[in-house]
Amino acid sequence: MISHLTFDGQVLQVHLSELALKTTKAFTHGSLRFDGNGVTFAKLPPVQLPEGFALSDHLSVKMQLVGPDGALRKQTRSAVLVEIPLEPGCYRVPGLSRTPKKFRAEDGWRVEIYKFRAYFDHPGVRTDPEIPDWLKASIQRQRAFWNRLAYLCREARRKCSPAPVEQIKGFVQGTILPSIDAMNNSIGRPKDRMKHPEKLKIEEPGIDGLWHFVRDLQRRIHLDRPVPAGLLDQVIAFAEKYKPDYTALNEYLRDFGAIAAQEAKSLGLRHWESRPALSAFKATLAARDTSKAGFSEGWPRIRYPESPKAQDWGLHYYFNQAGVSSADLDSGRGVPGLVFGPPLLPRQTGHPLKVGIRTRSKLRQATISIPGGENERWVYHFAVLQHRPLPEGSHLKEWKLIYLDGALWVFLVVELQRPLAKPSELTAGLDIGWRRTEDGIRFGTLYEPARKTFRELTMNLLKSTDHVNRVPFRIDLGPTRWEKRNVTRLLPDWKPGDPLPSSFETRGALHSRRDRQTERVKSLLRAHLGEKLPAWFDKAGKKGMLRLREELQNDPQVGRILADWLKEEEELAELIRQYFARSTRHREYGQMQVAHDVCRHLQQVGVHRLAVESSFLAKVSHSIDNDDPVSLKRSQKYRQFVAVGKFASILRNVATKYRIAVDEVSSINTTRRCHYCGTLNPATEKEFYICKGCERHVSVDMNAAVNLAGLSLSSEASERPVKGGQ
Repeated sequence: MISHLTFDGQVLQVHLSELALKTTKAFTHGSLRFDGNGVTFAKLPPVQLPEGFALSDHLSVKMQLVGPDGALRKQTRSAVLVEIPLEPGCYRVPGLSRTPKKFRAEDGWRVEIYKFRAYFDHPGVRTDPEIPDWLKASIQRQRAFWNRLAYLCREARRKCSPAPVEQIKGFVQGTILPSIDAMNNSIGRPKDRMKHPEKLKIEEPGIDGLWHFVRDLQRRIHLDRPVPAGLLDQVIAFAEKYKPDYTALNEYLRDFGAIAAQEAKSLGLRHWESRPALSAFKATLAARDTSKAGFSEGWPRIRYPESPKAQDWGLHYYFNQAGVSSADLDSGRGVPGLVFGPPLLPRQTGHPLKVGIRTRSKLRQATISIPGGENERWVYHFAVLQHRPLPEGSHLKEWKLIYLDGALWVFLVVELQRPLAKPSELTAGLDIGWRRTEDGIRFGTLYEPARKTFRELTMNLLKSTDHVNRVPFRIDLGPTRWEKRNVTRLLPDWKPGDPLPSSFETRGALHSRRDRQTERVKSLLRAHLGEKLPAWFDKAGKKGMLRLREELQNDPQVGRILADWLKEEEELAELIRQYFARSTRHREYGQMQVAHDVCRHLQQVGVHRLAVESSFLAKVSHSIDNDDPVSLKRSQKYRQFVAVGKFASILRNVATKYRIAVDEVSSINTTRRCHYCGTLNPATEKEFYICKGCERHVSVDMNAAVNLAGLSLSSEASERPVKGGQ
């Protein structure tokens, strides 16, 4: 209950006699009545007003809740008194009540992000010659804001360990690493050599890294593998002297919101420039939970000028309301802070758009206009390529201008209503996996129960076709135009008349090329150094080469050999990066097309529900054991190339646009249990097996798709499946 009120000239303090949720809610959400009897909070008894507090119409009142012990509580409230017309001298403050949501998820409303490519400069578009001064200052403030939060995080982590980082580094460099090197040089068998602990060779090693190394030593002892004599006892004795106290870090994480708000205020950041840095910082903190990183790993780092992502920046303009009609942005009227100009004709830009799918693309001038200081407005002009229109009837919640990894992007956060999936008794089944075929890889088998037919989702590695001539349910990953132009850069041994390699073969050839370069350099070093080479040289990689250069820095011949090799290594690494980035985009675009093929097919046959395996990725980790058959081990090399997890994610997003619900179904025994008779057959890595119960010839992929759908299948459909694109 409320005991009494006090007034210090600015804030009306509400003192509690005891803590109760009912009383707190009456203070924060209840309606208030001010009159000659005092103040009435909701339905609580009235409380006498303090002396010196005069009532008047439209009086602004600030209130603060005070606990029974006299300590100020976090609950505050600001109100404006409004005189009641029929009761002179009585004033009221309306209570805070929840109104029903206008856009509910139950009605099909959801938030989607539309991503458009933006350009600092583009032919035919009036853009600013360079980034304006106000944006340069904002970028500097964002970087300072990130670095300040990262510095406070680092200091909080350092307070957790009583042992300074330098002391742990000294123990690692002076005791652990020399002991490992001495043992490696003394043993003859390369397979018994011990690697340096990765968790202790980081910038800021911690006590957790020492205990992780203790577990590694104990595991080697259990497997009867050699360990440095006495090192286990030394590490345990050193680590036991220091018991970490995580109070400082817990306080930092608990009060992170208040700390970030205080730092943003001190640096003068506005909400639209603090949001991108704060969102990225929170994402880095959250990533530690998903990656299960150790205490010393995965924390946000200070961004120096040469650090990765040090040049990234962003502007996040949130409207703080239900949303603005997306039609205002498409029509040119604009939304708060952002305006899109009219679409430009292709001949005006000097880049005519090709006939086909890109004819809907619109190149437009975009203008940011944000209120700055007194009588000032911050303006910036750039170009944006809008490849698809915003959906009709949608609402724009936020726009983001983001510079990421050397590219400029515009993100539009749109709230729109997608039709909900219709309830259906028919459920299609999709078995996702990877299996090598003559032309490429089969990464999925779709069973639709309306016609009891199958579709195979395949990836053709031998050829690539245009969008018009593409075959449904198939990804064509043959050589692209870029690969054909750069085939001699990718494969120096290729000659005119030789067949063009597939994307999968090119990846393997690039890795083999890097290995050959390393082996050639090792041969030169062996011939030059002879017996001077250390025992670990045969297994050395790039880090070992750099270590050898440091140890033999007085040998000019070694320096020249490694300098030439590093130059070739950097050139090849850049070529591999370019190729992998292009091939990944090519594959993801094909996955998007196949996802649309699946959803269109189900929509045409009247199936509105799709069952996929909920744990198909678990099969990946379970199928790398040393006891697995050789054929199953070989199939693992296709897993990352196919990226089945990425396809499943794309399929879930695309299905919502076709009113198709995607259900996750347990995949336990879906391949082994025969859908004809229910017999549980032995596990096999083969594509077909003979059922032990009904003696039918069963395809493991088709069998899994039917079991996922949970329906029976006639033998005629199984014997004459309709394959994709045929």
